Amino acid sequence: MTGPLEIGAGAFAGLAALYFGARWLVGAASDVARRLGVSPLLVGLTVVAVGTSLPELFVAVSAAIGGHAGVSLGNVVGANALNIGLILGVAALVQPIRVELRVLKWDLPVMFGASALLGLVAADGHVGRAEGLLLLCAMAAYLAANVALGRRERAAAALSGAIDGAGAASVFADLARAGAGIGALSLGAHLLVEAAVAAAAAFSIAEGAIGMTLVAAATTLPELVTTLVAAWRRQGDLAFGNILGSNIANALAVVGVAAAAAPLAADLGVRAIVALLALTLLAAPVMWRGFVVTRAEGALLVCGYAAFLWFGLGL
Repeated sequence: MTGPLEIGAGAFAGLAALYFGARWLVGAASDVARRLGVSPLLVGLTVVAVGTSLPELFVAVSAAIGGHAGVSLGNVVGANALNIGLILGVAALVQPIRVELRVLKWDLPVMFGASALLGLVAADGHVGRAEGLLLLCAMAAYLAANVALGRRERAAAALSGAIDGAGAASVFADLARAGAGIGALSLGAHLLVEAAVAAAAAFSIAEGAIGMTLVAAATTLPELVTTLVAAWRRQGDLAFGNILGSNIANALAVVGVAAAAAPLAADLGVRAIVALLALTLLAAPVMWRGFVVTRAEGALLVCGYAAFLWFGLGL
């Protein structure tokens, strides 16, 4: 993939795969939540979030094994900033997103803690296998807590009769559709990453900067498309859960797996981590005010992402 026609064709194919993948995944996740009596927020925080983080995982592990640790870490930092600032902001511009109290009391602090833990282990410019395992243990604990919460929600739904009476075959069909959506999202992101790398090959740019911008933009397209589709369909819980869950999965699972596969040695600089934490803090009062992210606040988050780029990259 070297010429402009090949790059354009790869980008178009990637966008098409992302669009259909997002539709399949959002629809299947909503149906599974309805059938099992589990809240769409919990599905977004787990199944959808992990599914849309697969492109970041693929890129991070491939880059780590190939000796390009700057791309791995830069991709995660840039992707998380994109999720909070640009994707959540644009989704709110499309449709104001209502925030549940559970998110503010539990998931938002966990997301900030995951970002802070990532900054702590990466502060010395090296993330070893032991630190990668620490991140993976933190992710496992978060998922275990969500599984326990899901069981309580399902038990409550069973008592109230809120669980759909569909058989197991219907649930398996929904899960198969979700799997197809995740596969399409991963393929689309891979094609777009190839196109972005090919287009940027002629420029001399630091790996960390490439990871935080071009690669992060490509690998977060699944989150962008999935969140926009969910917001447009007025499934705010699913959209919001996808953003927070993806950020937690990126900071803990993606970096954890990449570091376990091959120790990461890359100095992104303190500015990038500080900028990410500041952007995460900016989102907190936006969500608390009225438990809804309005269009004006969405625009504020987009401006916050622009500030992240200016400060984090030292522009």
